[in-house]
Amino acid sequence: MKWISKTDAIRRADQYAINELKVPGILLMEAAARKVCKKLKSLCSKDDDILFLCGSGGNGGDGFAAARMMKSAGYQVRVFFAGDKDRMSEDARINYDMLAGYQISVLSIAQASVFNHLASESEWVVDALFGTGLDREIQGLNEQIITSVNELHRKGVFKVLSIDIPSGIQGDTGNIMGCAIEADETVSFCRWKPGLLLYPGKDHAGKITVENIGIPESIPPLSESRDFMLERQDVAWLLPQRKSRSHKGLYGHLLSVCGSTYMSGAAILAGSSAYRVGTGLVEALVPSSIRTVIQERVPEAILYSYEPTMDNDMSFLPELLKKSTAVMAGPGLSTQDYAMKLLKRLVEIMPRDVVLVLDADALNLLSADEELKEMVCARHGNTILTPHLGEASRLTGWSVRRIMEDPIDAAKLLSEKYHSIAVLKDAMTLVSEPGGRMFYNTTGNNGMSTAGSGDVLSGMIGGLVAQGMRAFEAACCGVYLHGAAGDLAREDKGAYAMMASDIIDHINVEKICQMKD
Repeated sequence: MKWISKTDAIRRADQYAINELKVPGILLMEAAARKVCKKLKSLCSKDDDILFLCGSGGNGGDGFAAARMMKSAGYQVRVFFAGDKDRMSEDARINYDMLAGYQISVLSIAQASVFNHLASESEWVVDALFGTGLDREIQGLNEQIITSVNELHRKGVFKVLSIDIPSGIQGDTGNIMGCAIEADETVSFCRWKPGLLLYPGKDHAGKITVENIGIPESIPPLSESRDFMLERQDVAWLLPQRKSRSHKGLYGHLLSVCGSTYMSGAAILAGSSAYRVGTGLVEALVPSSIRTVIQERVPEAILYSYEPTMDNDMSFLPELLKKSTAVMAGPGLSTQDYAMKLLKRLVEIMPRDVVLVLDADALNLLSADEELKEMVCARHGNTILTPHLGEASRLTGWSVRRIMEDPIDAAKLLSEKYHSIAVLKDAMTLVSEPGGRMFYNTTGNNGMSTAGSGDVLSGMIGGLVAQGMRAFEAACCGVYLHGAAGDLAREDKGAYAMMASDIIDHINVEKICQMKD
């Protein structure tokens, strides 16, 4: 498991180390610089020219120190200082003042006209302009420098390594503050930051390495973090364990309420994916008009059918719910009046300790009905909502653009407003629980941007919950496995050719988690 901390927590961790642990700030800067040098040495040869682009703050100080260390190690380095000497921190000034003694060429704003020439003669540019604390739009000379770096970089003149975060990326949101460096590599320190994981920041960061610079994980500003990423071994540990002597009753009983006359595929995808994560039994409640096609495509499912009319009294629901260990509803359900009646009755009578997964049309129905919202809120966290951006917009009242610019707060709002686990689906999917943890998913690819991909996810999460996983853990593991299956599908089919059924075909839990018998 990898922990994620916002920029304020990292700043407070630095101050705690300096003030409480009595670690001089200059030592932390030296440690950061050594990590940058370690990466540079793995990427560069001593014949390469390395240009350090430094600002006035701590990020620039890291750059000054790294330039000195690389020079001492026999590398060819130059420094362009794009900051203001009067605004330097004390530690940055100390490292700046050392450069002359090491015979390192330093050019400043006064020589800005030669910057492009300097950069054009370099094999690597080290970006140490701005760190994670950037809180304003980049303008003026710095904007011109970043624009020049990006233009030359795109032409293949040099490669770029950013220190801590690409300059211009907001550390907590990943948003671009006017303009931003496009890096090949980023060496960050202490913890992963949201801005390195969320888009568009993730696209600007290139390959990310997070290094320990000697700040203990146990100190309060870091130990209080509840944001995290899962690794394969974490998923393997969290998943329900299968017994040698077993039967289908040990692995859960999922009731799937999906599909409509013109959307049988959603029910097929959701039911199939639930089985692929190990669910013992899937019962599908579908309109009678699609019963035959569902039976042909998912013969393992037990089918119950109903007539999609308002006259239906739904008297069959209590009996169906008796054995269900989880319920998943919404994919292809439609938003017609009968679907609203069915969903309300389902939420009304199902036990509150049985987890309910709501996706697709169930979310559209939820966003349109205040009574249904109150019923979901009354379940106190035993509901999982899995909206894409459009559905999240209807549920929150935020525009899609606002959600894209602030997905963390949007996910938190969803979970708080509906007292539910919220799975906000995007290129970086987030899972939020009310007032608690936040999971950032690192698997998946753009080939999964295809019809039915969300139906597959809801079936996977429902299947994991049915096997006894807690709602939040099931949502996190389902999202991780869904993305990993998509990655396997991309290797096999390619991003352009992928369909949702390809994701199902590549749900291989043992392979993904590298389990051993």
